[in-house]
Amino acid sequence: MNQTEKKKNSILKTTFQLLNEKTISAITVDEIAEKAEVSKVTIFKYYESKNKLMKTVIMKAFEHMGEDVKRLIASDLNFEETYKGITKMKFKQLGRYTPQFTENLMSEYSNDPDFFDTDTMALQMQVYKELFSKGQREGKISVNLTQDDFMFILNIFVEGMKGLSAERLFDKTELITNFFINGLSK
Repeated sequence: MNQTEKKKNSILKTTFQLLNEKTISAITVDEIAEKAEVSKVTIFKYYESKNKLMKTVIMKAFEHMGEDVKRLIASDLNFEETYKGITKMKFKQLGRYTPQFTENLMSEYSNDPDFFDTDTMALQMQVYKELFSKGQREGKISVNLTQDDFMFILNIFVEGMKGLSAERLFDKTELITNFFINGLSK
């Protein structure tokens, strides 16, 4: 591993550790630089801003999730089991992190409409479209509902969850899942 990669890894690892301990607003670039044993200039050279660094670290924590979701959708599980499997998998992933990290994730997602990059959003939309198709094929989603209608409803559903605390969202997962699954039936 060359010096550049070592520095980048140190910055990412340090930032990840801090995101598990403190709110984003309490983390300073000076602190990251000191703990990662790099200069502030080095951090800005690689990540442009504190905000971009935070996004990079949070997104790296979830990189492999897209492939796991695709495998679930392509599996022999029915629509309901697939949806529940995706939800369970997402919460299992979040359970690997401290409550502080999860709050930082939810805070960034709620406060920044551009938190997820274009590629991440495209992947997420493709997943929902495939899930919609599976639900319609199995008769769980009305044939009168178009894919555009589904995406519109989903967008309202997702946007309405912004601002909720992670704890409240976790507490209501079963309710949200049941509403989502049963609310789309015939």
